[in-house]
Amino acid sequence: MVVTKKTTMMMFQLHLFSYLFLCLCFSTLTLSSEPRNPEVEALINIKNGLDDPHGALNNWDEFSVDPCSWAMITCSPDNLVTGLGAPSQSLSGILSESIGNLTNLRQV
Repeated sequence: MVVTKKTTMMMFQLHLFSYLFLCLCFSTLTLSSEPRNPEVEALINIKNGLDDPHGALNNWDEFSVDPCSWAMITCSPDNLVTGLGAPSQSLSGILSESIGNLTNLRQV
């Protein structure tokens, strides 16, 4: 086998691509294993148990760090969920027992 400058460059590029690919995969795995905010998890469980015909809960994002910017969520100055409000949204379904994990909830 004759090793030319072009062959060497192609092998280098292939190794570099493989290295970058593995780094990307590792960083994705690392990020996905981080614990989720327990309030976000509780709220997503609540959302999953409800029928939301008007899409009132569409901005409830399971990958969010802070649910305080979500529709119908009220938070304390410390960014803890203190209220859930869904007036006239025609929500129906079963309220998840995860609501018990919202330990600062004062108003529904």
